[in-house]
Amino acid sequence: MEMKGAVRWNLKAIMDRCRIGTVQLSTFMKVAPRTVTKWRQAEFLPEINEKRYIQIYSAINQLCDINGTPHRKIRLPDLVEFCADEVRDFDVVDYQYPSGDARKKPSSTEENKNDGDKKAIAA
Repeated sequence: MEMKGAVRWNLKAIMDRCRIGTVQLSTFMKVAPRTVTKWRQAEFLPEINEKRYIQIYSAINQLCDINGTPHRKIRLPDLVEFCADEVRDFDVVDYQYPSGDARKKPSSTEENKNDGDKKAIAA
């Protein structure tokens, strides 16, 4: 089903604009570079909590000061953008999948595993 509206994650664009690299942000936040890479690659909201959003926002602004680009500082709402006119193709009533990439459906092996877990619980 096609639906209008998307919550877009803007970390990649912000890091590019602020000239902050993946390694620099990961070192500053004391997380693995792969973690920052996953956040950057997320097209829609990644599965992180509110505290982490604030940490990312704060780290970006501190790195802007360190890098000598304080005029590029961001506001917390800059990380997330609601695109009212964007068309997305997914089933809005299919709530069994975790948040994250709403377009992603589990592979058949994941479905079989879930079915096996349900059968084991029922027994």
